[in-house]
Amino acid sequence: MRFVRYWVVFCLCSLVAGGLSGCSGGDTRTTDPAAAAYLPTPPHIQDVGGRLVGPVVYTIDARSKEIWMYFDFSQGSVVPVQNPKTDAWDLAFQRYVIKTNGGDTNPAGNAALSSLGERDFATVRRVPDSAEFTSDVRPRNRLYSFNPVIEKWYNYSYMANVLAPKPVVYLVRTQEGHYVRMRILSYYCKDNIAGCLTFEYVYQGDGSTNLAMPG
Repeated sequence: MRFVRYWVVFCLCSLVAGGLSGCSGGDTRTTDPAAAAYLPTPPHIQDVGGRLVGPVVYTIDARSKEIWMYFDFSQGSVVPVQNPKTDAWDLAFQRYVIKTNGGDTNPAGNAALSSLGERDFATVRRVPDSAEFTSDVRPRNRLYSFNPVIEKWYNYSYMANVLAPKPVVYLVRTQEGHYVRMRILSYYCKDNIAGCLTFEYVYQGDGSTNLAMPG
């Protein structure tokens, strides 16, 4: 079954982090010492419930060019997905591409994204009333759906061959209608191999727009 294959591949990739070129279909590296590198976070699925959770730093091994990695904020983990149209997930990752569980990716989904622009992550304490959320789209000139809010989350340096995250804070509306504040920290695995997408987030599980941690 597809989701079993996905889970086995993910676990193998996680265990050997940046050393298995077969997980990525290539060995794209950067020699830039300033590129932050992270180890993939082992999957640990648990029901978050109605709690305010975070800040959490999570690394997804998205090096595969064939397999999408699915993340569910309500479970705080990547999750095995057999059918993306019906299974529970919020964001999907493959290399540098990020999709939502909504719009043209899944018309039955509710997930969407909003950008607050470049700002201090810690200062975002709630979802603004003016926030506009966008689900995935697929124009006629594109083969696949994408999310225009987060499609260009990076700056690319041709000289250093590095994808550097823009200091943008994103809001996520999850499949369940809950809210998340999120920023992308890195695109690199151990040994500076591309494809490990690391993000920091705060998840509000009670359905409110409050994203401020106590204290």
